[in-house]
Amino acid sequence: MSRDREGGSSPFLQVIDTIAKLATPAAVIVAAWVGARLANSFQQQMTQTTLQSQRQIAGTTLLSEREKAESELRASMFNSLINPFVGSQSGERMPIDREQLLVELLALNFHEHFELKPLFERVDKRLAKERMVDARNALRSIADRIIDRQTATLRKEGGSNSANGEGARIDMLTITEPPLTSTQKAVFASLAANEQRPYQVVGTLKEPIEDLKSPDGAQKVTIVVDDADWDNQKFKVQLLTVGTKSGSVNSNAAFTLSRFDFPLTDNTLFSDGNRIALAVSSIRVDGGLKSMALKLVWFPKNYFTPRERPLDQAEFLKLVGKTT
Repeated sequence: MSRDREGGSSPFLQVIDTIAKLATPAAVIVAAWVGARLANSFQQQMTQTTLQSQRQIAGTTLLSEREKAESELRASMFNSLINPFVGSQSGERMPIDREQLLVELLALNFHEHFELKPLFERVDKRLAKERMVDARNALRSIADRIIDRQTATLRKEGGSNSANGEGARIDMLTITEPPLTSTQKAVFASLAANEQRPYQVVGTLKEPIEDLKSPDGAQKVTIVVDDADWDNQKFKVQLLTVGTKSGSVNSNAAFTLSRFDFPLTDNTLFSDGNRIALAVSSIRVDGGLKSMALKLVWFPKNYFTPRERPLDQAEFLKLVGKTT
């Protein structure tokens, strides 16, 4: 009986023994397979990470090379354009049409960084002397394009909504000569009917334009256009600023405004961070009444112009903890 039990249990034990013998290699094979899959997956991830890093490095290198090439190109272009004005002269004066072309190219490509008003006025004076009316108009058209570009940039960087006092705002001031005839008085009355302070203001020469407030209400500005040279489109301006919060007078400046004053280079900065600029928008004659439209540009609060800062305006605001 004991033999039968031993004999009967022997096949079962043999099966168990066989399974045990087979399980070990199978476990090794499964472990090897799982390990291979894991290793393969890890290697793929490492490869993807490496490729991504290589792409980022390549992209950064490409961007750096592009910026370097662009900087070198702009430096070369600037040198080529400015050298005829400040470089060695042969004694022979530059033809007026060539000088005008160089000034226009210089202004269109570098207007953010340099005060170009002296060059524009020099060319305009030569054109006036030669009585080249069309060329003078073309030069002023280029100046208008630059003013439009700069004001559009200010609106974009500062935000179009100035309700919170932080963004850019442009007020339009219409200044006319004193109306004398009935026709001129009718034209002036028509202009005055459209006045909507603080964004649209109408006044005459020598009349103080008051209560022009900054978007944040911290500055109150009074502007007086004392005199007008309509032929050359130059105007003598007084600018008085008063801090409405402190009640103290900040400045009283007098200057000559022309078609070649550009907001990013010809502006006034106040101690509280407000900054303004005046730019001539257009000159008109209606019913014998001469008038000019002025843009009063309120910069975004604490704005730094390109030539005053190495940083992008948005990046600067991020650094100081402000959102754009």
